[in-house]
Amino acid sequence: MRIRPLLAASLVLAAAVSVAPGRASATPGPPPPPPLPPEVARMLEAAAASGQLGPVADVARRAYPGSAGEIDARVADLRARAEAERAERLASQRLYQGWTGEGQAGGFVSSGNTEDVGVTAGLSFAKETLRWRHDIKLASEYQRSRGAVSKERYAAGYAGQWKLNGRAFVALALSGERDRFAGYKSRFSESVGIGYRLVDRPDLRLDVQAGPALRQISYYNAPDEVAFAGRFGSDLSWTLRPELVLTQNTTAFLDSVSSTLTSTTALTTRLRNDLSARTAFDLRMESDPPAGRKGTDTTLRTSLVYSF
Repeated sequence: MRIRPLLAASLVLAAAVSVAPGRASATPGPPPPPPLPPEVARMLEAAAASGQLGPVADVARRAYPGSAGEIDARVADLRARAEAERAERLASQRLYQGWTGEGQAGGFVSSGNTEDVGVTAGLSFAKETLRWRHDIKLASEYQRSRGAVSKERYAAGYAGQWKLNGRAFVALALSGERDRFAGYKSRFSESVGIGYRLVDRPDLRLDVQAGPALRQISYYNAPDEVAFAGRFGSDLSWTLRPELVLTQNTTAFLDSVSSTLTSTTALTTRLRNDLSARTAFDLRMESDPPAGRKGTDTTLRTSLVYSF
């Protein structure tokens, strides 16, 4: 009988049809991720406008792990839009536009060539364009004790960065200072070099730079000097929390006359949008100070800072 062979062939054909391309039964897969709630999308928009996109996005990912991909896409889009708007704004600025500034006033405690408590004040201005970063700083410290001046120091400086491709830049630096009690009528320096941004994150930035420098020094009780030097510097800004920022700036001049190291470490706490409190520690070291002067000066400053 041929019934059994026909039955077997029918079963084989049915099995082949059931697995043929386009004819196989679909295997149920994982359900699609839920759409991102509109209130979360609005929260990300508001965070981008206030500069807090990173922390808010982290919270959103933890709250909605199934929508992490959509959150990442929205964050990338918001950052791309912000960068495009920033580039357009910088390109349209005039020379006098786009500057930000800080004014600070407070008190200090110093050790070294003077052991005093006095007042300190400073101004700083900054601007960034598509190709340049500019930073100008002015500072003064003054103290009278028993009718006589016991601390008097004035300093001014300019730092410029001409952006190259990637994170590299050409570094320009000009500075001048006067410090009676360290023995200097005036000390000027000019430097040009190469710098690189080692770390470039929203919460952490670290620049390093090096290059040749020229220094002109006028003493109170010694002949004037002109010296060539090597200049090395680093600038760190670390946002520990949205309202708490740690900065550290170091500059070293190495020459055959008198090498100099200056370092300022500051912790700034924002009290409100335009007002902050700052505690800073300054260290200045000279390898060959003028006769009768100490080689190390330290200053601890506490001040209020107004941003504009």
